[in-house]
Amino acid sequence: MTQQLQPQEDFPKGHPARFDYDPHSPEAVEWKRRNIHPKGERDFPVDHPKAVDTKGNTNHLPVRAGVDPLNPHLEAFTGAQPEVAEARRQAHALLAQEQNETPMKPEGFVDTAAVAEKSALDFLMKQGHDEEAAREILAREGIDQVLAAKATLGAEG
Repeated sequence: MTQQLQPQEDFPKGHPARFDYDPHSPEAVEWKRRNIHPKGERDFPVDHPKAVDTKGNTNHLPVRAGVDPLNPHLEAFTGAQPEVAEARRQAHALLAQEQNETPMKPEGFVDTAAVAEKSALDFLMKQGHDEEAAREILAREGIDQVLAAKATLGAEG
């Protein structure tokens, strides 16, 4: 069986240098539309969404960080509906009220000793001791022993 050879074309259909060029053919009209730019070089290829001569281009829409230009009513960066975004803000506000501020040293570093002490006191109070008894146990046993007991029991907090 002989393999049929496809002749390689020198120029695509519609190109002015093609042997069967007809300036009024649909291929020639399309070739001119895509390749001849009377105003000079293009910043975007023909039919690109940002090209000025593309129907429905989005050049008139402002570009802002995190905002979908086709859906500016959605929350920036997350794309959430306004009611979902508001519910999320309310949930975060409730969680923020429960958070404790991290103790800091005057030099700007975290006071890890205060964090450890608070963690040990919280553990002892969860074990059923009142604050005074918890402080007494902490003073007698030491932070290391209390935190080791906490780690052994796998307690949270």
